[in-house]
Amino acid sequence: MLSIGEFARASGLTAKALRLYDELELLTPAEVNPSNGYRYYAPEQVEQARLVARLRSAGVPLPRIAAIIGASTPEAAAGEVLSYWRHVEAHTASTREVLTSLVALLRGQDNTMTSSPTLNVSLADLIARLYEELPDADDLARVSEARQRADSLSDLGEQLVDHFVREAKQGGASWNEISEALGGTTATQRHRSPNAFERFTKLNRHCIMLAQESARSYKHELIGTEHMLLGLLDEPKGLAYDVLTSKGRSEQDLRTAIEDAMPPAGTTTLLGHIAFGPDSKEAIEQALHASSDLGHNWVGTEHTLLGLIRVEESLAARILHNLGFTSDDLHALITTEITKRWPKPVG
Repeated sequence: MLSIGEFARASGLTAKALRLYDELELLTPAEVNPSNGYRYYAPEQVEQARLVARLRSAGVPLPRIAAIIGASTPEAAAGEVLSYWRHVEAHTASTREVLTSLVALLRGQDNTMTSSPTLNVSLADLIARLYEELPDADDLARVSEARQRADSLSDLGEQLVDHFVREAKQGGASWNEISEALGGTTATQRHRSPNAFERFTKLNRHCIMLAQESARSYKHELIGTEHMLLGLLDEPKGLAYDVLTSKGRSEQDLRTAIEDAMPPAGTTTLLGHIAFGPDSKEAIEQALHASSDLGHNWVGTEHTLLGLIRVEESLAARILHNLGFTSDDLHALITTEITKRWPKPVG
């Protein structure tokens, strides 16, 4: 039998990932010591674990990996992989087409024009593409897919604008000039960074990615505050992780508390980008405010944690309150931890 450390080295997966896959019943150990909870794996499980590692490196979501591993025959498993890849190709092709059209439009735009140009992507084209790519889907499946594509188009448009705003700023344009080019904004918006994540630390951005992966794993249509909380818990190098575990609860206890409060898993695996829910968007705004309130020029995991509890009606805030945290407690704990760590970089 192999210990979890030995199995991790043999398979290319981390011990943390193996614990998660065990909880999700994706890759369960052959034996668990009842006295200390240590996991042990059989040598013949190494190949399956390596397959999981390769699929994860290709960005395959966990639910799809579970379907691949659980396939009745190798041919069925290969069919699952090909099915996933067809979805990825279709999404990539759609995204490439939209972005190409947007870039061409912007490059050919006459700044003296007073009317807004029309994007060369028609509703009929989008409808036809969806029917073509999902010929066997039922009406509700098409509604769900249309919602996802609409969110992706909206988010891609925002990212496109952010790209050219940053380029203009680096080229010497003022916020007032950028504001006028955007069609006018409030004074607060003009002085605020156009990209909400620009001041996020690398650790905090990683937590956001983990939050999206959490939403995907549970087949949820939006990234909720509960997924953001799981993302913070999945990054042990972040200050938020230390604060969350400061009351003596183990990581597993915290994870169980979060997962028990989460809505049931969905039925459809989402591909590509997953949008933030309304409370999550507000939490990100509150994280920016928390950083400013503390006089910081970065937005770390600690600020995201403060942002989550400040959105009082959010699921994450309710979970944190149930765990014994209050907004004042978190503020005091984080201030103390930052003082201890300074001048070390914070996460």
